Amino acid sequence: MIEKANKLRHLVDEVLKSNSLHSHQVNAATKTFEALSGNVRAVVTAAEMQAGKSGIALALCCLQRLSLNDQDICDRKQLKDTLYLVTMPDTALKEQSEQDLKQAKNVVVSNFVNFEKALETEFKGNPPKLIIIDECHYGSNVSAVRYSKIFDYLEQENDKCKVVFISATPFGALYGADTEYQDAIDLQQEAEESNDIQLLQEARDVANNALKDSILRRDFNTRLVFHKTSDEYYGVREMLRNGKVIGLEDNSKNFLYPSQERDSFIEQFLAHQEMGWSLVRVPAGLAMEAKQFLISKGIDEHSIYILGNSLSGVPEDEHCSIERFKKEFDDALLFEDKLIAITVAGARAGINFGAMMKNNLISTWDSTVASVAAVVQANIGRACGYHGNNSSMHYTNLNAAEAYGAILSHLEQTCSDYAASDFDGIREFFEDVCQEYNVNGLDVGLTIKYKRRRPIGDVETYKTDSYIAVPAKLLQESTDFSHYTKDKILLQAIELIRNEFTAKGAPSVKGNRAMRGKKKNWIKAHWVNGDSFNNHEKAQADGTQKIKTKLYTQLLDNGEFLEFNRVVAPGSGELSENKLVTATIFSIYNISRRNVKKIIMTTEDVWDMCDHFGIERDDTLIVLYKRGEYDIERSNAKKQHNELPEKSGELSNESHFSDKTDVTY
Repeated sequence: MIEKANKLRHLVDEVLKSNSLHSHQVNAATKTFEALSGNVRAVVTAAEMQAGKSGIALALCCLQRLSLNDQDICDRKQLKDTLYLVTMPDTALKEQSEQDLKQAKNVVVSNFVNFEKALETEFKGNPPKLIIIDECHYGSNVSAVRYSKIFDYLEQENDKCKVVFISATPFGALYGADTEYQDAIDLQQEAEESNDIQLLQEARDVANNALKDSILRRDFNTRLVFHKTSDEYYGVREMLRNGKVIGLEDNSKNFLYPSQERDSFIEQFLAHQEMGWSLVRVPAGLAMEAKQFLISKGIDEHSIYILGNSLSGVPEDEHCSIERFKKEFDDALLFEDKLIAITVAGARAGINFGAMMKNNLISTWDSTVASVAAVVQANIGRACGYHGNNSSMHYTNLNAAEAYGAILSHLEQTCSDYAASDFDGIREFFEDVCQEYNVNGLDVGLTIKYKRRRPIGDVETYKTDSYIAVPAKLLQESTDFSHYTKDKILLQAIELIRNEFTAKGAPSVKGNRAMRGKKKNWIKAHWVNGDSFNNHEKAQADGTQKIKTKLYTQLLDNGEFLEFNRVVAPGSGELSENKLVTATIFSIYNISRRNVKKIIMTTEDVWDMCDHFGIERDDTLIVLYKRGEYDIERSNAKKQHNELPEKSGELSNESHFSDKTDVTY
């Protein structure tokens, strides 16, 4: 038996060492499998776009096979021990996955719709020991398949089986249902305090449902592993560093709207001397208009292809399948022609470029505005991977691309060497990223509710009582700020803010600070860096931090009313009523994670603000606003606004891009 077992293991080892797998894929699978030890039953593996997730899955299948003892590995009835689930019910995707994993003799490929049938027919008397779920981010979409059935099986019928989730953008799956669960728990506590029995039951129901669908299910002791690519990988972070991502803002993101960015895109395509192609993604219903515009710019209409079928406003003979386009690409490569492919928003466009198409890609244009994952799963994500083209340009949502880069860097630092379990910390980081980069959210397939009148969440309204501006004097161990104010609340806020800089010794440059914990969450802090200080692209309604600070303080100096809620600018579920102080901190020790020219304030910038307030020059300036009296009139007006009749609907701004599927609508 030992000889037979060794022979069978040798066959598996040959797959792991074959050209089908790269060392970085095997390393990622090994870290993932090693994390499935003890009471850990679930691991999320985050792998960058086009980094080889199918290879990781293949290696995982092999490692599962190698983990069997001599008797089990020699038992033919126990050969099938791994179930690979495709999240989307697409036959082409399932077939491609079967092809990708064919070297693993122990895996059965199915999808969420048919997984129960697969368990019944393929694992008779031998339930799977490992379940691998591909593209787990789709499971968090409002209309997507939920995970509760899988978890029910793992808890009630197969408590020995373990599960691995794989995705380039698992944010929503990590974050969405868990956030819903946390919100429900908070609501449950409020109901208990107010003795509201009906509200308490509703909160419990929401919490239970969210818990069933969350891949952070508590009793699975979920871990997170980041797949670190090799040096040859070219992805979103590399594109950002090389200046190959051009931001599309406001009207410029519409390809049919005149803009400098569109002119640059057209000029680059026309000037390209060799064979190449570009991909343009436009709003649904505007594909023909985009084609006519390209023709008007001198591009041969026979070189322009509209990908899809049954598209609104597109004649039947204008539709082109992806397979046909790939053949057209091969012909164009032979004759050194240039092509443009047009696809539309809302499509699940499975454009797996392949190395040759990536190497000849001139540019991409993407009008996606919904979320981080929707942007990077689309055009720019298709151009990632292992290839030699680092000159193609990508016109897209720059904020979302930069947010994705920041998330990747954070995950690489925290969970590429070891599996991470601090999901609360990751959740807080995700919230900070959304606020830092001013993006709508993380998850792909975001479905948002819209109403003619937008409900106001922060209704309890207060006036701003007063403000003070003080130099932080971080290089001094202790400082008496009583000559700036006698107010104990403001003095305590100053010390807590100073401690954020000096808790570990001398102040150092940092890009992620937060006033968390019960002892300091009564302070709302705006940490101003070189980007948010005076970059008008980052400015919100009242302007940049420099402009709004001067505006707010001038209003107070003039004795005018300033709503405290406006100063707080609450986000991520915060409420102004829970804040006693808002602080805006201008400092050379704050740094932006965005890829911009100016990420840190200069000393002169801080001095400029110090001079404005007529205080001693320092490297850090704190402007503190104290909450004033409750404004019952404004609060009631907001509440009445929220009680007006609603006319609501759904706006789906989703963009599901998968490596392996054909275009469907």
